Amino acid sequence: MLKALFARKKSSRPFKDYHSEWFNTLKNSLLPLLRSSIYDSVPTLSTHVEMLHQHFQSYYEALDLAASHDVSQLLFPHWRNSLEKPFLWLGDLHPYLFTNLLRSFLEDTDEEEETDDEVNDDVVRENYKYLFDKPWEVAMAWKNPSRNLTTRVDQIECGLRLMVPALVDRVRNAQAGLVERVAEDWVWYQGRKEAARPAIVEVVEAEMEEMVSVFLDANRMRRSVLAEIISATSVYQGALFLEGLAQFLVGLRDPQLLAQLESCQMPLNKPSRIAL
Repeated sequence: MLKALFARKKSSRPFKDYHSEWFNTLKNSLLPLLRSSIYDSVPTLSTHVEMLHQHFQSYYEALDLAASHDVSQLLFPHWRNSLEKPFLWLGDLHPYLFTNLLRSFLEDTDEEEETDDEVNDDVVRENYKYLFDKPWEVAMAWKNPSRNLTTRVDQIECGLRLMVPALVDRVRNAQAGLVERVAEDWVWYQGRKEAARPAIVEVVEAEMEEMVSVFLDANRMRRSVLAEIISATSVYQGALFLEGLAQFLVGLRDPQLLAQLESCQMPLNKPSRIAL
Protein backbone atom coordinates (compact mmCIF):
# COMPACT_ATOMS: atom_id res chain seq x y z
CA MET A 1 0.00 0.00 0.00
CA LEU A 2 2.80 2.41 0.86
CA LYS A 3 4.57 1.89 -2.46
CA ALA A 4 1.32 2.48 -4.34
CA LEU A 5 0.83 5.73 -2.46
CA PHE A 6 4.36 6.87 -3.29
CA ALA A 7 3.57 6.29 -6.97
CA ARG A 8 0.21 8.02 -6.98
CA LYS A 9 1.39 10.48 -9.68
CA LYS A 10 3.06 7.81 -11.77
CA SER A 11 4.30 9.10 -15.12
CA SER A 12 3.38 7.34 -18.35
CA ARG A 13 7.03 6.55 -19.12
CA PRO A 14 9.25 4.70 -16.62
CA PHE A 15 12.51 6.48 -15.89
CA LYS A 16 14.46 3.32 -16.71
CA ASP A 17 13.42 3.73 -20.37
CA TYR A 18 14.74 7.28 -20.46
CA HIS A 19 17.92 6.19 -18.70
CA SER A 20 18.51 3.44 -21.25
CA GLU A 21 18.24 5.89 -24.15
CA TRP A 22 20.40 8.44 -22.34
CA PHE A 23 23.07 5.84 -21.60
CA ASN A 24 23.15 4.57 -25.19
CA THR A 25 23.66 8.11 -26.46
CA LEU A 26 26.46 8.59 -23.96
CA LYS A 27 28.21 5.32 -24.82
CA ASN A 28 27.71 5.13 -28.57
CA SER A 29 27.75 8.78 -29.63
CA LEU A 30 29.00 11.42 -27.22
CA LEU A 31 31.87 9.54 -25.58
CA PRO A 32 33.44 8.39 -28.89
CA LEU A 33 32.98 11.91 -30.26
CA LEU A 34 34.73 13.44 -27.26
CA ARG A 35 37.60 10.95 -27.45
CA SER A 36 38.08 11.67 -31.13
CA SER A 37 38.24 15.38 -30.36
CA ILE A 38 40.73 14.89 -27.51
CA TYR A 39 43.24 12.59 -29.16
CA ASP A 40 42.95 13.85 -32.73
CA SER A 41 43.29 17.50 -31.65
CA VAL A 42 39.99 18.50 -33.23
CA PRO A 43 39.46 22.29 -33.05
CA THR A 44 35.87 21.82 -31.85
CA LEU A 45 36.90 20.12 -28.59
CA SER A 46 35.29 22.81 -26.44
CA THR A 47 31.99 22.26 -28.27
CA HIS A 48 32.12 18.52 -27.65
CA VAL A 49 32.98 19.07 -23.98
CA GLU A 50 29.94 21.29 -23.60
CA MET A 51 27.75 18.75 -25.43
CA LEU A 52 28.71 16.00 -22.98
CA HIS A 53 28.37 18.34 -20.01
CA GLN A 54 24.86 19.31 -21.13
CA HIS A 55 24.03 15.64 -21.62
CA PHE A 56 24.70 15.09 -17.91
CA GLN A 57 22.78 18.24 -16.96
CA SER A 58 19.75 17.17 -19.02
CA TYR A 59 19.87 13.80 -17.27
CA TYR A 60 19.56 15.42 -13.86
CA GLU A 61 16.73 17.61 -15.08
CA ALA A 62 14.93 14.45 -16.19
CA LEU A 63 15.70 12.87 -12.82
CA ASP A 64 14.03 15.87 -11.14
CA LEU A 65 10.94 15.36 -13.25
CA ALA A 66 10.88 11.63 -12.52
CA ALA A 67 11.13 12.24 -8.78
CA SER A 68 8.26 14.72 -8.91
CA HIS A 69 6.02 12.22 -10.72
CA ASP A 70 7.02 8.98 -9.02
CA VAL A 71 9.76 9.04 -6.43
CA SER A 72 9.34 5.31 -5.74
CA GLN A 73 11.12 4.33 -8.97
CA LEU A 74 14.18 6.17 -7.60
CA LEU A 75 13.80 5.00 -4.02
CA PHE A 76 13.57 1.40 -5.21
CA PRO A 77 15.58 1.28 -8.48
CA HIS A 78 15.17 -2.43 -9.21
CA TRP A 79 16.36 -1.81 -12.77
CA ARG A 80 19.86 -0.87 -11.62
CA ASN A 81 22.43 -3.65 -11.79
CA SER A 82 24.70 -5.03 -9.06
CA LEU A 83 27.62 -2.81 -10.05
CA GLU A 84 25.60 0.40 -10.10
CA LYS A 85 23.69 0.08 -6.84
CA PRO A 86 26.67 0.52 -4.45
CA PHE A 87 27.38 3.94 -5.99
CA LEU A 88 23.81 5.27 -5.71
CA TRP A 89 22.92 7.98 -3.23
CA LEU A 90 19.46 9.55 -3.28
CA GLY A 91 18.66 8.44 -6.78
CA ASP A 92 21.97 8.62 -8.57
CA LEU A 93 25.75 8.96 -8.21
CA HIS A 94 27.07 10.38 -4.97
CA PRO A 95 28.52 13.88 -5.59
CA TYR A 96 31.70 12.77 -3.82
CA LEU A 97 32.37 10.58 -6.85
CA PHE A 98 32.80 13.73 -8.97
CA THR A 99 35.31 15.29 -6.60
CA ASN A 100 37.12 11.98 -6.01
CA LEU A 101 37.55 11.56 -9.76
CA LEU A 102 38.91 15.08 -10.03
CA ARG A 103 41.26 14.45 -7.11
CA SER A 104 42.60 11.35 -8.86
CA PHE A 105 43.90 13.54 -11.69
CA LEU A 106 45.47 15.98 -9.24
CA GLU A 107 47.04 13.21 -7.15
CA ASP A 108 48.54 11.60 -10.25
CA THR A 109 50.19 14.94 -10.93
CA ASP A 110 51.61 15.07 -7.41
CA GLU A 111 53.07 11.55 -7.78
CA GLU A 112 54.67 12.44 -11.10
CA GLU A 113 56.29 15.52 -9.57
CA GLU A 114 57.76 13.39 -6.77
CA THR A 115 59.13 10.96 -9.37
CA ASP A 116 60.71 13.79 -11.32
CA ASP A 117 62.59 14.87 -8.20
CA GLU A 118 63.86 11.39 -7.35
CA VAL A 119 65.08 9.89 -10.65
CA ASN A 120 67.45 10.96 -13.37
CA ASP A 121 66.46 12.29 -16.78
CA ASP A 122 67.05 8.98 -18.58
CA VAL A 123 64.63 7.13 -16.30
CA VAL A 124 62.05 9.91 -16.65
CA ARG A 125 62.24 9.72 -20.44
CA GLU A 126 61.82 5.94 -20.31
CA ASN A 127 58.82 6.17 -17.96
CA TYR A 128 57.13 8.93 -19.94
CA LYS A 129 57.50 7.57 -23.47
CA TYR A 130 53.69 7.36 -23.48
CA LEU A 131 53.58 11.17 -23.55
CA PHE A 132 54.69 11.12 -27.17
CA ASP A 133 51.75 8.87 -28.14
CA LYS A 134 49.19 11.58 -27.42
CA PRO A 135 48.78 15.31 -28.17
CA TRP A 136 50.96 17.61 -26.09
CA GLU A 137 47.91 19.40 -24.66
CA VAL A 138 46.54 16.09 -23.38
CA ALA A 139 49.85 14.93 -21.92
CA MET A 140 50.34 18.23 -20.10
CA ALA A 141 46.72 18.93 -19.12
CA TRP A 142 47.20 18.00 -15.47
CA LYS A 143 50.84 19.04 -15.10
CA ASN A 144 51.14 21.89 -12.60
CA PRO A 145 47.43 22.61 -12.04
CA SER A 146 46.70 26.21 -11.19
CA ARG A 147 46.31 27.45 -7.64
CA ASN A 148 42.82 28.65 -8.57
CA LEU A 149 41.82 25.09 -9.52
CA THR A 150 43.14 23.44 -6.35
CA THR A 151 41.55 26.16 -4.22
CA ARG A 152 38.22 25.72 -5.98
CA VAL A 153 38.33 21.96 -5.46
CA ASP A 154 38.95 22.52 -1.75
CA GLN A 155 35.94 24.86 -1.62
CA ILE A 156 33.69 22.37 -3.42
CA GLU A 157 34.69 19.57 -1.06
CA CYS A 158 34.14 21.82 1.95
CA GLY A 159 30.63 22.60 0.74
CA LEU A 160 29.87 18.91 0.26
CA ARG A 161 31.04 18.11 3.78
CA LEU A 162 28.38 20.52 5.02
CA MET A 163 25.51 19.71 2.66
CA VAL A 164 25.68 15.91 2.37
CA PRO A 165 25.20 15.19 6.12
CA ALA A 166 22.33 17.68 6.19
CA LEU A 167 20.51 15.79 3.43
CA VAL A 168 21.22 12.46 5.12
CA ASP A 169 19.65 13.82 8.32
CA ARG A 170 16.57 14.94 6.41
CA VAL A 171 16.14 11.46 4.90
CA ARG A 172 16.62 9.82 8.28
CA ASN A 173 14.10 12.13 9.94
CA ALA A 174 11.55 11.64 7.16
CA GLN A 175 11.82 7.87 7.36
CA ALA A 176 11.64 7.85 11.15
CA GLY A 177 8.65 10.18 11.12
CA LEU A 178 6.85 8.02 8.56
CA VAL A 179 7.37 4.81 10.52
CA GLU A 180 6.39 6.40 13.81
CA ARG A 181 3.20 8.03 12.55
CA VAL A 182 2.06 5.02 10.50
CA ALA A 183 2.62 2.76 13.51
CA GLU A 184 0.63 5.11 15.75
CA ASP A 185 -2.28 5.25 13.31
CA TRP A 186 -2.21 1.48 12.82
CA VAL A 187 -2.42 0.90 16.57
CA TRP A 188 -5.09 3.58 16.95
CA TYR A 189 -7.31 1.89 14.36
CA GLN A 190 -6.45 -1.55 15.77
CA GLY A 191 -5.12 -2.86 12.47
CA ARG A 192 -8.32 -2.20 10.49
CA LYS A 193 -6.90 -1.44 7.05
CA GLU A 194 -9.85 0.43 5.57
CA ALA A 195 -10.35 2.53 8.69
CA ALA A 196 -6.67 3.40 8.94
CA ARG A 197 -6.16 4.09 5.23
CA PRO A 198 -7.19 7.81 5.15
CA ALA A 199 -4.90 8.68 8.06
CA ILE A 200 -2.00 6.70 6.60
CA VAL A 201 -2.50 8.31 3.20
CA GLU A 202 -2.22 11.74 4.78
CA VAL A 203 0.98 10.76 6.61
CA VAL A 204 2.59 9.19 3.54
CA GLU A 205 1.76 12.16 1.32
CA ALA A 206 3.37 14.57 3.77
CA GLU A 207 6.52 12.50 4.09
CA MET A 208 6.63 11.85 0.35
CA GLU A 209 6.75 15.56 -0.36
CA GLU A 210 9.77 15.82 1.93
CA MET A 211 11.48 12.92 0.16
CA VAL A 212 10.85 14.54 -3.22
CA SER A 213 12.32 17.76 -1.86
CA VAL A 214 15.42 15.90 -0.66
CA PHE A 215 15.83 14.26 -4.07
CA LEU A 216 15.59 17.61 -5.82
CA ASP A 217 18.17 19.11 -3.48
CA ALA A 218 20.51 16.16 -4.07
CA ASN A 219 20.20 16.61 -7.82
CA ARG A 220 20.78 20.34 -7.48
CA MET A 221 23.97 19.50 -5.62
CA ARG A 222 25.11 17.08 -8.31
CA ARG A 223 24.40 19.57 -11.10
CA SER A 224 26.16 22.33 -9.22
CA VAL A 225 29.29 20.29 -8.46
CA LEU A 226 29.56 19.11 -12.05
CA ALA A 227 29.11 22.64 -13.43
CA GLU A 228 31.66 24.09 -11.01
CA ILE A 229 34.25 21.47 -11.98
CA ILE A 230 33.81 22.18 -15.69
CA SER A 231 33.96 25.91 -15.01
CA ALA A 232 37.16 25.63 -12.95
CA THR A 233 39.07 23.39 -15.36
CA SER A 234 40.63 24.12 -18.72
CA VAL A 235 39.17 22.68 -21.92
CA TYR A 236 41.51 19.68 -21.92
CA GLN A 237 41.18 19.13 -18.19
CA GLY A 238 37.39 19.22 -18.47
CA ALA A 239 37.48 16.89 -21.45
CA LEU A 240 39.60 14.31 -19.63
CA PHE A 241 37.43 14.59 -16.53
CA LEU A 242 34.21 14.02 -18.49
CA GLU A 243 35.84 11.19 -20.42
CA GLY A 244 36.73 9.51 -17.12
CA LEU A 245 33.24 10.03 -15.70
CA ALA A 246 31.54 8.71 -18.83
CA GLN A 247 33.86 5.71 -19.01
CA PHE A 248 33.13 4.94 -15.36
CA LEU A 249 29.40 4.79 -16.09
CA VAL A 250 29.98 2.65 -19.18
CA GLY A 251 32.17 0.31 -17.12
CA LEU A 252 29.40 -0.20 -14.57
CA ARG A 253 27.32 -1.74 -17.36
CA ASP A 254 30.06 -3.87 -18.86
CA PRO A 255 28.52 -7.34 -19.36
CA GLN A 256 31.75 -9.24 -18.69
CA LEU A 257 32.53 -7.33 -15.49
CA LEU A 258 28.95 -7.70 -14.31
CA ALA A 259 29.03 -11.44 -15.01
CA GLN A 260 32.26 -11.81 -13.03
CA LEU A 261 30.73 -9.96 -10.08
CA GLU A 262 27.55 -12.00 -10.10
CA SER A 263 29.51 -15.24 -10.35
CA CYS A 264 31.48 -14.42 -7.19
CA GLN A 265 30.32 -16.22 -4.08
CA MET A 266 31.68 -14.43 -1.04
CA PRO A 267 30.45 -15.56 2.40
CA LEU A 268 28.21 -12.94 3.97
CA ASN A 269 30.03 -13.17 7.29
CA LYS A 270 33.48 -12.56 5.78
CA PRO A 271 34.89 -9.26 7.07
CA SER A 272 35.47 -6.62 4.41
CA ARG A 273 39.00 -5.49 3.68
CA ILE A 274 37.79 -2.15 2.38
CA ALA A 275 38.55 0.74 4.71
CA LEU A 276 35.40 2.76 5.42
